[in-house]
Amino acid sequence: MDNFEKLSVSKPFGPSIAEFFVKEEFVNDLNEYCKIALNEEGRTEKLDVGKNLAGQVKQEFEVDQNFFNLKINNYLTDMIKNYLWKSVEKQTQSFEEFKNKIKVVYKNKWIVRQFENEYNPLHSHTGSVSGVCYILLPKSFGEKAQTQKRNNPNGCIALSHGSAQFISPAIKLITPEIGKFIFFPNYLLHTVYPFKGPGERRSFSFNADVIVE
Repeated sequence: MDNFEKLSVSKPFGPSIAEFFVKEEFVNDLNEYCKIALNEEGRTEKLDVGKNLAGQVKQEFEVDQNFFNLKINNYLTDMIKNYLWKSVEKQTQSFEEFKNKIKVVYKNKWIVRQFENEYNPLHSHTGSVSGVCYILLPKSFGEKAQTQKRNNPNGCIALSHGSAQFISPAIKLITPEIGKFIFFPNYLLHTVYPFKGPGERRSFSFNADVIVE
């Protein structure tokens, strides 16, 4: 089964959301990039983008263009085109014809390092399509404050759109898993809850413009 078949698109409240697991190499390459960047004195400071982002987290730094082009670009672009294809309900052309008309231009791509009690407030992004992939997670996000609660949102991402109506939710809560990638339209409001305990919640994010040629 190829990546195209593995990519699942849902419309829980209108906007299309994709969820799928990337190949192991994708996660390993990004973590290796982080290891090199973190070990090189002054590099993450030069790449810092935290001042331009919403996150109340330890560190956010840009992914180097050379590394991105070599290891990430082609695979990610193909998956974005698959996401767009599956998001259009009525197609009058083949996938090959469709994807040849689509150009993906990346505006930003960055790493987010989140630790205990840190969070990302409700916000939206720029571009056309945004995404987040989880590449390192703590062993646990910590226990619920009240054990009788059904859900434990610690460390989860919540996507929000509109208002709750009969059998139509306004919030989709997604628990991070290593290698899970989520795509969504740039305007979709989302937030990341804090977690409790040791460890790092590390993710790769991007914003991209989609141009139909």
